[in-house]
Amino acid sequence: MTAAAGTDTPQELTRLIRAWQGGDLGARERLMARVYDRVRAIAAQSIRAQGAATLSPTELAHESLLRLLDADADWADRRHFFHVIAQATRQVLVDHARRRLAAKRGNGVEPVTLGEAERTAGGDDSQLLRVNEALEALAASDGRRAQVVEMTYFGGFSREEIAESLAISVGTVDRDLRFGRAWLKDQLQS
Repeated sequence: MTAAAGTDTPQELTRLIRAWQGGDLGARERLMARVYDRVRAIAAQSIRAQGAATLSPTELAHESLLRLLDADADWADRRHFFHVIAQATRQVLVDHARRRLAAKRGNGVEPVTLGEAERTAGGDDSQLLRVNEALEALAASDGRRAQVVEMTYFGGFSREEIAESLAISVGTVDRDLRFGRAWLKDQLQS
């Protein structure tokens, strides 16, 4: 975060979100200035975790923020806002992989291991698409566990941040992450 943002409290960011939702475009600009460094850090973490070297953290952060600005979302608070950023980041990476794959050779899908999935898209966009499909299937059966996996791998959130955001214990985050990893491993190996 910027130096000014370091003094921002979660309540201040929530206040700016609500003011923006109420139509205050100045609040939107102040909010974006205060969260930009965090969004760029999320983008950098996603690129490292997913191996998406064709996008820079700045490009990924900008595209994620543009999607956020275009969305007609009703964010409850700062935590919800950052969760939506993690989702937007994941979707930008998936859309980028789809475009690259379509331009390259079509939809050649190959089985991947969980270890490969955690380093997704390091030259093989089809792996990222498989992980995305598996994560969507997990979300259909267990939304919270899918959120934990998404926030970890696409948002770069710590276990403590995830626990706070989802109002669960760190132990529950650990169990959900273990289950989510095992479930994804099973899906990716079939």
